[in-house]
Amino acid sequence: GSQGGTLDEYGFVVQAEYVAAYKETSLLQSERRATLREQWKVLTRELREEDRKAEELAMSTEDAVKAAGHRTRSARKVLRGPVVHGIPPEYRPYVWPLLCGVEKARHARGEHVFPGLLQRCEGRERNRELELDLDRTFPGHPLLDRESANGGAGIAALHRILNSYALYNPEVGYCQSMNFIAGILVIMDVREEDAFWMVSHVSDSLLPNHFAPPMLGAQVDNKVFKVLLAKHIPELERHLTSLGLDTAMVVSQWFLCIFCNKMPCETVCRIWDLVFCKGPQAVFQVALAIFKLCEAKLLMADDMGGAMEAIRSFEMACFNADELIETAVVDFAGVGDVGRMREEAMPEVQAEHAEYRRRTQNYQMQENIRKGKQALKGVGATLSGIGATLGHNVERAKARADKEDWIGQMKKQASSASNTATSSFSSFFNSVIAPPPQPPSD
Repeated sequence: GSQGGTLDEYGFVVQAEYVAAYKETSLLQSERRATLREQWKVLTRELREEDRKAEELAMSTEDAVKAAGHRTRSARKVLRGPVVHGIPPEYRPYVWPLLCGVEKARHARGEHVFPGLLQRCEGRERNRELELDLDRTFPGHPLLDRESANGGAGIAALHRILNSYALYNPEVGYCQSMNFIAGILVIMDVREEDAFWMVSHVSDSLLPNHFAPPMLGAQVDNKVFKVLLAKHIPELERHLTSLGLDTAMVVSQWFLCIFCNKMPCETVCRIWDLVFCKGPQAVFQVALAIFKLCEAKLLMADDMGGAMEAIRSFEMACFNADELIETAVVDFAGVGDVGRMREEAMPEVQAEHAEYRRRTQNYQMQENIRKGKQALKGVGATLSGIGATLGHNVERAKARADKEDWIGQMKKQASSASNTATSSFSSFFNSVIAPPPQPPSD
């Protein structure tokens, strides 16, 4: 929760064990923040001037798309050096969308797209899974906590951004971890429409096929990372393999939400400054840098649990973003063409997925056959039981019929005996008891 304890500049609670490290780093950052602000004031003034000039020109949609694309490419080139030292927080709501090509997307897809989606959001088109995740997005943060003064507005903004994207791209829809990406954008005060197009950029360009089932992009990036780790930090890769630690267990979480699930917010934002400017290769550079900075502790770990704990501790305490970003861009400058590596890894992943589906379907078929046989056995047993019951009933009916037949015969015999007895008795009575006939009178 946000009540009590030390809060960082973005409203997140700093856990007690990390407060000293946070304060030390904050002091160092504040000394150069003033210089950074001056630098970015000049940079953004020039960039905004380019935007203003473009707006004054009456352009066709096609030309507007080209012009916006040019401004994004130009900004990425100009800012490639400065983003390494970080973008001051107040400039991120402008610079991040520029680096992500938001204006180009808005012109290309249509300026009516987001307002139209908002109208649909206000109707009955709701996403239940998304609604459940809203309160799980950085719980306790004052901007995303229903109980706080501004929390309701923050949660509503988060809902509109994510629900709009789910309606806009139904093939992807809403995927868990998108809420954390959108949550950071809300906390950083990025305009809702810009945040919507940034989520689209992350899903379509930065992390393609990570969010749409069957999420083959995540498997591709796991393979690419394993190749890069073996190439750049081979001793560590061999050691982790010997411990049975599959790096996919770690990096999948990092990639899906671009490192924002456990790291301090300023470090996450510094990573995003780099990633939005340099693209997917920066995601791999940062992941390699984390393993590099954890290398000594990881090599000392003698089991998987120890290795995972070393990584988790580093994430939680990573307030010194300078060291992480410098390691990423200097030590791993030569990661190569990540786009090409992804393309090369995809066929193998597709083949593995096809084999997995074949096995799953085969297993399902075998299960269905087994269940069918069990059902038939059950039917057989039921029919057998019905047969036995019918047989028993027939025997009982037969016995009843035999009994009734016997009773009938007994009745007949009794009746016959009775008639005989009556006749005999009459004769006896007549001959013995009745008076003799009188002789005829003369």
